[in-house]
Amino acid sequence: MHVVQINPDTTMFSSAVPIPMIGVLAVNAFLIRGEQPTLVDTGTTPDEADFDSALRDAIDPSDLRWIVLTHSDNDHTGHITRLLTEAPDARVVTSFITVGISSVGPSPIPPERAFLVRDGSTVDIGDRTLTAKRPPLFDNPGTLAFFDPKQSILFSSDCFGAALATEDAALSDDVAAVPEDQRRAGQTLWGSVDSPWVHDVSPPRLAENLARFLDDRPDHVLSSHLPPIHGDIEKYVETLAALPSTAPYVAPDQAALEAFMAQMHQ
Repeated sequence: MHVVQINPDTTMFSSAVPIPMIGVLAVNAFLIRGEQPTLVDTGTTPDEADFDSALRDAIDPSDLRWIVLTHSDNDHTGHITRLLTEAPDARVVTSFITVGISSVGPSPIPPERAFLVRDGSTVDIGDRTLTAKRPPLFDNPGTLAFFDPKQSILFSSDCFGAALATEDAALSDDVAAVPEDQRRAGQTLWGSVDSPWVHDVSPPRLAENLARFLDDRPDHVLSSHLPPIHGDIEKYVETLAALPSTAPYVAPDQAALEAFMAQMHQ
């Protein structure tokens, strides 16, 4: 588990997940220390021990008052069941769809613990108000991002993510440390893998949605699947805006998988 202190208020907990034939993906969760401590996403199941240790180094889980789930995918909800027990006073900020999807899975969100939001909703977490925003790229219909105006941070969920070449790159403290060509290629690949429908979207419509998503002009963008972006977000936006005109990702078939496995065992 790689821990990055973004600023005095926010800590990032990051794991690196290798995805065969794609690259290495960062999986990030974030703790906002404030009047009412808030955890944004809850990590992946395989890293449970490391995540638990890192989180306890930062806060007693029983002090959490809010757990924000950007959506119901397992890499965002890995420890939600345990945390709901360890943080009995915490409410779960998420979408109606996320609660619905979770209700038929192994980690249901009790309706009485849920605080439902949608695009444009706000939630008061004591010393700041988070605003829910629908991201322009997503792989799950319940996805919401969240803007923290006190820190000028946009927690962007899967949007802006990148499959990178190495674990070191995925666990960088700042995406600026990743070679520019690798970062651009990684974001282009991930955009196509995670949001394959983007190739059917008109470029003007995507550009409009990107502009709306970023209308708060955040100083920092913290994606669930990318090292932190600090300032100068335009080049990252340009990469995403170009996605409709890039080649769609073609997933490997069984023959490709067998060839890959044979190569791995040489």
